[in-house]
Amino acid sequence: MSGRRPLHLRRIQCEAFEREDGLIDLDGLLVDTKPQPLQLVHRAVPAGQAIHQMRVRLTIDRERRIVDARVSSDHAPYPDCRGVEAAYRQLVGLRIEPGFTLAVKRLFRGTAGCTHMTELLPTLASTAFQVLWASGDFADTEAAAGARGHSPLGGCHALRLDGAVVRTHFKEHARETPP
Repeated sequence: MSGRRPLHLRRIQCEAFEREDGLIDLDGLLVDTKPQPLQLVHRAVPAGQAIHQMRVRLTIDRERRIVDARVSSDHAPYPDCRGVEAAYRQLVGLRIEPGFTLAVKRLFRGTAGCTHMTELLPTLASTAFQVLWASGDFADTEAAAGARGHSPLGGCHALRLDGAVVRTHFKEHARETPP
């Protein structure tokens, strides 16, 4: 293996919290740093300090409907980066379901959004499914979600409709393996 030197570090962290009112806060954090100093147009960034430090909080109900959305920039390369934060209120009312990432990309494409904040949204959506699956809420709401056509079953290799997980735990949704 050839020798390497670090050039860039991107850290993404997602956390979920159950609120006293039964809603769930999904907190996402994206931090970009470089191991060497960087001179930007409006500021100098010392080595190891944040170039980007963006936060997204989605508050969802147990049906994965977004009831609140807040974004902020602790560190951004340009002052204008903060001008797009209010646009993310458009997420309120959307449901985290198949097609969510495409809807997000349509809402915030180009200058309508911040690339870094928008990048956090699919990861937070995945976190929502992890939280609800682990808490047992997913299994309880799966039949209702399937009836609406918004089930995550069939959405990945492990949850394929002809796979062992679905055949074992969601028999009513299982399909035969095609010949």
